Amino acid sequence: MAAEYVYLPVGEDRFVAQVVAEACRAEGIHVELLTADNLGVDPIFGRIQGHRLLVAADDLERVKAILQRGRSEAS
Repeated sequence: MAAEYVYLPVGEDRFVAQVVAEACRAEGIHVELLTADNLGVDPIFGRIQGHRLLVAADDLERVKAILQRGRSEAS
């Protein structure tokens, strides 16, 4: 049976999105960071569309907890 994957928005700041993705990987969670400005050609696309993580549905709550933890530490 194939795993189900879902998208999770992580905001418009590419650096923050990369930090969240690495925090997930450090916790042993496989994620793929999908950026609107993959090639860096026009970074405004990231601001317009935001960045997302592709994550297994089974790991979604763990990733949300990491994302929330990061937001509360930034405050």
